[in-house]
Amino acid sequence: MKSFITGILVILITLILLSGCTQSLPAPQPYTPAVTLPVTSPVPLTETSTAAITTSPPQAAVTIVHYIVPVKAWKYSDLHMAFHAPVDWNVTTRLVSLPEGSQGLVYRTDLVSHDGFFIMTYPISLNQDQAYRDTFRTWNPVPNQTTVTINGITYDRFESSADGKSHVGYIIQKSSANDLGFASVLVYTTDDVSHPFDKADYESVISSFTYFTSRNAATVTGEEIPLVR
Repeated sequence: MKSFITGILVILITLILLSGCTQSLPAPQPYTPAVTLPVTSPVPLTETSTAAITTSPPQAAVTIVHYIVPVKAWKYSDLHMAFHAPVDWNVTTRLVSLPEGSQGLVYRTDLVSHDGFFIMTYPISLNQDQAYRDTFRTWNPVPNQTTVTINGITYDRFESSADGKSHVGYIIQKSSANDLGFASVLVYTTDDVSHPFDKADYESVISSFTYFTSRNAATVTGEEIPLVR
């Protein structure tokens, strides 16, 4: 009987031990991998400098207007020469004193004051043309020399230009002297920067310069150039 009871106790103890060790495990959860976020470096702060932008005001375009002045016909009957010049020019002629012992009459016709534009007229017998050539060749810079024919008159033309200024001389060749035996030298100086249209005006006068003869003197129109003393 004792052995039977002992067996029963062993069985009970075994069942108790088994019930304590057997626990319901939780249902398995789906595996979620750990997400590793990228490590970003902090963006450094930057200082925005607004530089003062200096802008020059727009420059106004400078327009130089050349007013075309009407021209006036001039002539000097004693020298058989004629030309056209702007009406507002004060044109005069005077006799030039020659060195003692020199013969002949030399005339200077002033068109623009202060040696701006003048005409020297002389008898070709004085050989003044060569003296003018020698003088013009001393201009600085060395002038450009050409030969031109205008209104049937052949000239040796000299032009020296530098720093916006021009010196121009026209020497009438002896072969183109008028019927009285006179020839002329036409000389002008211009500042091409401050007076950009002077050169064109002066060349226009030269292009109108002409000699006439005793035969057609009566038909030549123009105001007589006054002779001042």
